[in-house]
Amino acid sequence: MKSETSLLFYVRKEPLLQPVIGVVSFLFMCANVFFWTLLVHLISPLLLIRKSEYEAFVEQSFSRLYTGWVASNEWWFQQVLGVHWELDETMKTDFDSWNLIISNHRSWVDVFVLFAQLKGRRPLPRVFMKQALFWMPLVGTATYIMGFPYMKRYSKDRLKKHPHLVGKDLETTRRSCVRLLNRPNSIMSFVEGTRFTDLKHQQQASPYRCLLKPKAGGVGFILQTMPQKIQNITDITVLYHQSSISGWDLLCGRIESASVVVREVALPATLLSAEYRAADQDREHFFTWFNLYWHDKDTRMSHQLDALRESPTIGLVSEFSEGSASQE
Repeated sequence: MKSETSLLFYVRKEPLLQPVIGVVSFLFMCANVFFWTLLVHLISPLLLIRKSEYEAFVEQSFSRLYTGWVASNEWWFQQVLGVHWELDETMKTDFDSWNLIISNHRSWVDVFVLFAQLKGRRPLPRVFMKQALFWMPLVGTATYIMGFPYMKRYSKDRLKKHPHLVGKDLETTRRSCVRLLNRPNSIMSFVEGTRFTDLKHQQQASPYRCLLKPKAGGVGFILQTMPQKIQNITDITVLYHQSSISGWDLLCGRIESASVVVREVALPATLLSAEYRAADQDREHFFTWFNLYWHDKDTRMSHQLDALRESPTIGLVSEFSEGSASQE
């Protein structure tokens, strides 16, 4: 239950205070990022000591700092803003496997919901970063130091002009995954490539009711870069109890809740073969399989949203997350 002593209780009485709360929340988030990324930079020189015990200590420290950042954000959302995430408690705990996490995408609020769901159940996810993000102050270098993989993709036009670059993007990404492959980790992907809106849905003429068309090339890239490491997809669906969803709404305390449904989708044996090239010669086959998976996700999400609208208190998790799925 949400505490009536939270700022949200007073904000509801005084809507004019909401922008003020939003600014204060934004400043807290900035200070929080600065604090934890600064600690990452202070510890990073130990990476120069090429001894296994130091490397293990540093990696463990990075994981704790990452968890600290997530936990402090959660404290602010829950204790100050009165937000309540309805998490899927049936999600199994697994720190011994590599995890590929795929979710729908409505807002950057999704990221914090997913962190809350994964914390304590899976390694907190590494995200494949675009190389341009490296130049973000503190955040870019901190993610690089922590071993977040960086992806470099060349446009078709550039590859035509410079054929020698063919395959270089995969080679660059594979090199950035070296530390990621040393121990089980989680990788998160929003395959829609952008946030869902009704306008984007119409412009795409999306064949899906609740989702945009998937851009599965990045997932194929991950599977090919990490052969036989990933055995299934951890499929997560984030459902909001209101139509207006934005980061600003969250910071202002206007988002009260969100529901999370998790299921495991086993990858077909064909995709697990060491010779399978999801980003190259087997691209068409992989896209066919992925589109079937995405259609199934859309159907499930449609039923989940209908159930949520009919009865906001329905046990979505028990009704929709039981069992696993595989599509050959």
